[in-house]
Amino acid sequence: MKRTFLAAALLLAGTSAFANTGTINFNGKINGSTCPIEIVNPDSGAVGNLVQMGAPRVADFPNLGAEAGGRSFSMRVPGGAACGIDPENPNTASVTFTGVQGGAGADGSLYAIKTVGGAATGVAVALKDRSGNPVKNGEASAAYPLNAVGATEMFFTAVYKSTAPAVTPGAADADVSFVVNIN
Repeated sequence: MKRTFLAAALLLAGTSAFANTGTINFNGKINGSTCPIEIVNPDSGAVGNLVQMGAPRVADFPNLGAEAGGRSFSMRVPGGAACGIDPENPNTASVTFTGVQGGAGADGSLYAIKTVGGAATGVAVALKDRSGNPVKNGEASAAYPLNAVGATEMFFTAVYKSTAPAVTPGAADADVSFVVNIN
């Protein structure tokens, strides 16, 4: 018994002698400031982080995956040195949105609404880029070319999308955080 234990201990101790070492290189850059991003209502030009989605009816969601309501909005990125944009070689930017309440839908690609008392059920928020393509929860949007001199407007649309065969009425508020990735 003691010999078996000793043999097992020596065998396990011997495996660490063959471990390899290596180096990981981390590259990056420290910026003096962050890039100020504004959320803009394209209809009024008003700046603010509240996008009014409207009040679609339950009947507007006849089946799973139906879309209704919604609003366009843009994210304004200032041009020039404020965001480290090189005038000789303008960058692109993409946006990664993440649902504060988590993902929704079968694959989690939608943005869950708050589940407070009286909240709607069977519905989530879907985001789309300027071409109408989905911007999935936690994934980067398509790249937007940045204006090196003036501001760049990155246009998006938010709509309600049913996640169940039946939607119940109620508040349908969602919070979404974002990161603008300047490439």
